Amino acid sequence: MFLVHSLANAQSDSVVYKASNKEGEHKGGVIEKKEETYSITITVTHIRNHNGVIRFKFFDDSTPFPHDTGFRKVVVKKSDIIGSSFTATYDGFISRYMGIALLDDENDNWKLDFGWFLPKEGHAFSDYYHTALRKPLYKDFRFLLTGDKKVVMKMKYY
Repeated sequence: MFLVHSLANAQSDSVVYKASNKEGEHKGGVIEKKEETYSITITVTHIRNHNGVIRFKFFDDSTPFPHDTGFRKVVVKKSDIIGSSFTATYDGFISRYMGIALLDDENDNWKLDFGWFLPKEGHAFSDYYHTALRKPLYKDFRFLLTGDKKVVMKMKYY
């Protein structure tokens, strides 16, 4: 297993989140309490090869799956992964309903490639293994973040 910390390459339009000071900050003599933030540790399993990249998209209720961008995107080069699984930790998330989807973009072309009917590339969702012959729904892999969280994402290939 390979540990990739939150320094993974982010896409150019990704938003960078920083952990806040939980005690608040002085602004103009007034103490402002900042919203508490949490980390998410993601373990991805059953990766079939080291070609291309893994693309994570983080969704919430204001940008639910399959929103084009979600609220945060992260890219991990598969050439940096040793073995068929890895773990990464990402920080700076506020408490909210959210879900995580990933694409195993084996040819690094920014899209999920299809054969006749089924995807040629792998995909996975937060704590949810998709088995239906329909597109996954946001409610299938949505969770409420109320503290640091560990998520397992098992790759699905057809």
